Amino acid sequence: MAMKIGVFGGTFNPIHNSHIYLSREYAAQLELDRMVIVPSFIPPHKHAENLASGEDRLAMCRLATQDLPLFHVTEFEIKQQGKSYTYKTLRHILEKYPGSELYLIMGGDMFMTVQDWRLAPEIFKMATLCGAQREQGELTMMEIHKQVLENQGAKCIIINIEAQPLSSTQVRKMIAAGEDVSSLLHPDVWEYIIAHGLYLKP
Repeated sequence: MAMKIGVFGGTFNPIHNSHIYLSREYAAQLELDRMVIVPSFIPPHKHAENLASGEDRLAMCRLATQDLPLFHVTEFEIKQQGKSYTYKTLRHILEKYPGSELYLIMGGDMFMTVQDWRLAPEIFKMATLCGAQREQGELTMMEIHKQVLENQGAKCIIINIEAQPLSSTQVRKMIAAGEDVSSLLHPDVWEYIIAHGLYLKP
């Protein structure tokens, strides 16, 4: 069945409440039928510091979205091993849901560099690029860059969502420092981190 599907990829190391808030806002504003969460195996565009195993990150994503029927967590990139490339993931999702419209979800930092990703022109054909600011004040630069991307054939939507500066890096540092991060994570994710002794070293 053809659907409007959001595709939200990331390291999710770990997935936290800001990830969930953003993806729910995207889903509501774009009127999506499904939101696919895609934990990457190895992100090609950044150094993955203190990276939990793919299995752990996959499990945490499933725990964080277990009460959200719109959400589906895919193990596609984890199973692929090696570097995770968005064009391969989009192809896979279109094969699984033929005829669907894909909306590629990203923060401002990714939106500003997506033209440099592997096979970017193919990404532009397969999905609408959807960006929102991560830091306050990014919207103006994103609007300018939207024109650049559209000139390259991309379809873009910029969504005004309240900036969510919280990062997984901050969460990991707080855990390593022995701070209480229970308010920043789904309770079951926090329990999983404790039970598996994740992120205890900086």
